[in-house]
Amino acid sequence: MKKFLALTLAFVMVLSVCLFAGCDEKPADTTTKKPADSVETTTGDKNTTENPATPADTTTEPDTPIDTTTEEPDAPIEPEVFDGTGRLPGYEDVDFRGKTFVIAGYTGCADGFDNVREIYSEDTDAIAVAVRERNQYVEHLYNCTIEVNGSDNPAGLVSAEVTSGKHSIDIFSQKYAVGTAATSGANYNLYSLGIDFTQNWWDQNYVKTNTVKNSAGVDTLYSIVGDFSFSASSLAHAIMFNKNVYETTIAQDLGYDIYQLVRDGEWTMDIFIEMVKKGATDVSGNQAFAYSEGDIIGWATTTHATHGLHAASGLPMITTTNGTMSFAMSNAKSEWTNVIEKAIEVWALPQHDNCGYSNGTAAIISGNTLFYSNLVATLEEASVRDSDTPIGLVPYPKYSTAQENYAHYVDNHLMTYSVPTSVVEIEELGDFFTVYAAHTTAIVRPAWIDAYAYEYCGDADSGEMLDIILNTRTYDPGYLIFSSFEGEISQQIDAGKNNITKLIDKRYDSIAGPGGSIENHIKAISDNKA
Repeated sequence: MKKFLALTLAFVMVLSVCLFAGCDEKPADTTTKKPADSVETTTGDKNTTENPATPADTTTEPDTPIDTTTEEPDAPIEPEVFDGTGRLPGYEDVDFRGKTFVIAGYTGCADGFDNVREIYSEDTDAIAVAVRERNQYVEHLYNCTIEVNGSDNPAGLVSAEVTSGKHSIDIFSQKYAVGTAATSGANYNLYSLGIDFTQNWWDQNYVKTNTVKNSAGVDTLYSIVGDFSFSASSLAHAIMFNKNVYETTIAQDLGYDIYQLVRDGEWTMDIFIEMVKKGATDVSGNQAFAYSEGDIIGWATTTHATHGLHAASGLPMITTTNGTMSFAMSNAKSEWTNVIEKAIEVWALPQHDNCGYSNGTAAIISGNTLFYSNLVATLEEASVRDSDTPIGLVPYPKYSTAQENYAHYVDNHLMTYSVPTSVVEIEELGDFFTVYAAHTTAIVRPAWIDAYAYEYCGDADSGEMLDIILNTRTYDPGYLIFSSFEGEISQQIDAGKNNITKLIDKRYDSIAGPGGSIENHIKAISDNKA
């Protein structure tokens, strides 16, 4: 069924691009360029105008003209009415005069984490087709070309350009760099590009967390993610479940509808514990539960699930409020004590097996576990995607129904986007980045969610759950900037020792005191004049 739905979805996406492009032999009538064999871009000076008298020569002209206006150009930008096929309201007069914009992304050669495909891909899957469609509309509507520069070190290419005074790369992605992007001095404060970061195509949780006032009281933001950055979506940690095990143990015996629990805000740790216990079967008969012994366990995990457990509470380690970064844990000791206590209880369940990546994936496919905690991207792995096992996706549970939102942390492999200081026409680039992001949310995000829902999971409910997960991602500086501290919290969960209050007191000075991590980070941002 998953394969049939995948083929149907891909056919629909390919057909839409064919209709857009006149159904030529290659959808590649788009002027978007594929990654070059070399990591060096061949694009010349972006500040020159390519044949401004005849802009039509620099863009793809589909057989059916695209409506470049909206019915109500002065109306507020509403995501439910902006479908990405016309000009973005407020940007009707934008014309880039045939300019080429180069975006540098990771090829994934070093560690397998690839984000070039979110910029351009020649693949035939529905997501790749949507990416090309996005590029075609942006190029045609605003008279420009999008070019990808694939490299395993985009930041290195940018650094060389900034040092030499050259310019070819306009936007680039960085990995493990949420902190250093703001302090390197090689990137612009994105607010200086005139971008409105309150719009929904920028991840609002990321914007809020990483908009930091410098010592002069100026808001700064040196990196950003949105729907154009698949890594920030696929690298969120969530929970998968085997639907066969669920139907025969949970739905049948307990009568729960897990999706409805999530919708109603009643998907909690206590219910999760109940399901983990009920879903397990001691096949080996030794009164213990282990995947290696052929048992059906209630919950399979990797070691990163301890992080997922405490992040699910929504309690931040370090938070940013109105541009001021602070050590939030120091004012929430009792709340953290309760969360760690419950997390220890969940982690210590005998029906839980911390069996690792390969065994956890094998267990969810084979039906040897009810739940499996890992990256959303796990669903895209060939062994999972090509199996006939029906798999669902749900958020991490809340700690109580009083908790406002579900919460999910994003792995530190996520690739954020920045603009190097070698760019000259920054307001023009701000306009480009905005329309690129907006058209991605309108065109690519639905295709991305549909692919995961129908191709990888096989139901619309999982797509709805994925939407909830994407809207509740967290980007805690206590992990993505000051990474060693989170490990100490997770270690308490793993060891079953709740000393969180002592840890908070012990680390207060090094994090929040004079000369601590937060103060030093703000100083480094303030020294960055870009």
